Amino acid sequence: MKSHLIIVPCHSIWNPFIEQLNNYGQDSAHWYLAPFQFEGNDHLAFIKHGLKAIEILIEDLQNSLVILSGGQTKAAAGPISEAQSYYYLMSKLLHTYEDNNKRDALNFDDETVSILNKISTLMRDRNITLNNLFSPQNITTEEFSLDSFDNLVFSIDRFHSVIDNYPREISIVGFGFKSKRFIFHHARAIDFPPNKINYIAIEPQPSYDSTDKLKAYYEELNVLENKNALSLFANDWYAIKSPLIDKKRSRNPFKRSSVKTVPSLLRLDKFNGDEESHYNAYIKGRMPWSIK
Repeated sequence: MKSHLIIVPCHSIWNPFIEQLNNYGQDSAHWYLAPFQFEGNDHLAFIKHGLKAIEILIEDLQNSLVILSGGQTKAAAGPISEAQSYYYLMSKLLHTYEDNNKRDALNFDDETVSILNKISTLMRDRNITLNNLFSPQNITTEEFSLDSFDNLVFSIDRFHSVIDNYPREISIVGFGFKSKRFIFHHARAIDFPPNKINYIAIEPQPSYDSTDKLKAYYEELNVLENKNALSLFANDWYAIKSPLIDKKRSRNPFKRSSVKTVPSLLRLDKFNGDEESHYNAYIKGRMPWSIK
């Protein structure tokens, strides 16, 4: 039975309806990007996140499940989830790469091409077809997450739905500057052993020639991460108070909700306002994945 969960926290929605012959997500216009996502060419990192997760999956196919995690966050996109758009884009990219007559249309940087080539080589060496690779037991979506805490908790829940088991090991492929929130805040809040989480970092890459500009860009990312995430999750472990809950509501234009098993395990219906006491009373040592 599979026990390795590979999470891709999604950050935007690829637009599959743009009528361009070569819409492979390589252009920022192919995405519903937030203003702050343009400078770092974030959309190119999104593609690498998805592809890298699939590479990791193939290396441990019998034991792993990739979950693309992200909800219907953009009113302008219609009721298409971030996760669903990533799924279809990954499928399109890999089907195109496997067609020698179309491969040249994938005009990506060397890092992306290297991952595509690694996936293709692994599939060939292990006799894996794309139909098999994209079976629901190998790659699936979680389409209700509205923030990074949801990405972790809802993906664990989705893993349980597909595999009928909870993961014993988690890999997360995402922005490196967000790793601390997952490992030191979210995992701790649900008592998931931090030594069982492997974070694979792929950062945004601005088109700067200046080393000083690049340094300033990454320093600013860390400052903003501390201000807008780490400091907030430190005081609101479960993202159920303002301003974190307000952010989540703003990302849910279609008012989507779902009954899930894992959030109910956290007993947030009993939350009295104090994270530490709630954790000690209801979560520590009591989760299916807790170290007994």
